[in-house]
Amino acid sequence: MLNVVILSHGLNHVLQLILPTLLPTLILEFELSNYTAGLLVACFLLPYSLLQIPFGYLSDRKGRKKILVIGIFIYSLGTLLCGLSQNIIQLGINQFIAGVGGASYHPIGIPLASLAVEKGRRGQAMGFHQTGGAIGAFIAPLVSAYIAIFIGWRYSFMFLSIFGFILGLFIWTKIDESKLMDTKNERTSDLRSVFTNQKVVRLIILLFTFGLLHVISYRALMPFLTTYAIVKHALNLESAAQLLSLLQIMGIVGSPLFGRLSDGIGRKPTLYIILISQAIVMYLITYSSVGILVFLLGAMGLIAFGCLAVTDTWITEMNYPQIMGTLVGIAVSASFFIGAIITPIVGFLADNVGFDYAFRIMAMLTLVGIPVLKIISDKDS
Repeated sequence: MLNVVILSHGLNHVLQLILPTLLPTLILEFELSNYTAGLLVACFLLPYSLLQIPFGYLSDRKGRKKILVIGIFIYSLGTLLCGLSQNIIQLGINQFIAGVGGASYHPIGIPLASLAVEKGRRGQAMGFHQTGGAIGAFIAPLVSAYIAIFIGWRYSFMFLSIFGFILGLFIWTKIDESKLMDTKNERTSDLRSVFTNQKVVRLIILLFTFGLLHVISYRALMPFLTTYAIVKHALNLESAAQLLSLLQIMGIVGSPLFGRLSDGIGRKPTLYIILISQAIVMYLITYSSVGILVFLLGAMGLIAFGCLAVTDTWITEMNYPQIMGTLVGIAVSASFFIGAIITPIVGFLADNVGFDYAFRIMAMLTLVGIPVLKIISDKDS
């Protein structure tokens, strides 16, 4: 079961990374400003973030298989339609459709990955889960860039969407619903009484706030990395896409590494280390040459995916298994919601004062996550 979850996570990131990879090409073809390009990215991220919570709630109540498969098919359809778009309005609408479908995965996949192993190995298991996403995110820029260069950007969307339809069909026909359920905890509690618990409401607010901040530097950098590399360092699309792939592939190391570290020293101490490191690396990126940039992007990928793995594990271990999908949905929703908000802001700042200035602001905002994390006590979780 863990293998299917990891594969699904990889696909989710494959389809998600097509647009950021091709953004420089789209800026040229449709004569977009960085601000408008940021709005285009937000067309995907807004539904992708806001619908995580409803999908988490539905998976807790209605079962995971049906919701997961429906989401995969919608995601794949939206991606396919992106390749058929003839103008920027159509592309934005189809990115929105893809974002709706893509939102279904994390609140379902993360609890499944956690439940697949015993408690003492969950940090490592969640690391492997993030590794699946990292591999998918590594593949997407390389494949989509090469297809765009040799055939055209529309074919990047259409070709990669095929794998989504295949995976959705496989899960629907080959995976038993009972394998996707936690038989000890599923539907055994009154969810209404849980959600009206003052302690739970406080925890939800704190988790959402932390989710806004814990990878804000990564969310600001990733959509514009290929554009940034081309504009500042005069790279071509192929080389810029390789940098984006490097940022993603380091999750193969970072996720299990920080997951294992958190198994040893604790989730929160590990997150403190990650937040400080992420802010420092983001700040240094703005002063680096191409050679140093390669090293720093590797470090950022290591840190960002490690942060996601540790946060996911931390949430799945909280004392509310009957709303695990909902809690995961809240944290993931916040993480991507801030991406939808800051991407146009970063684009606007890039148009007026440059990418470097925008990225330094994001580095400072990352540090705000430290006091928020401190407020979330062990008693809360």
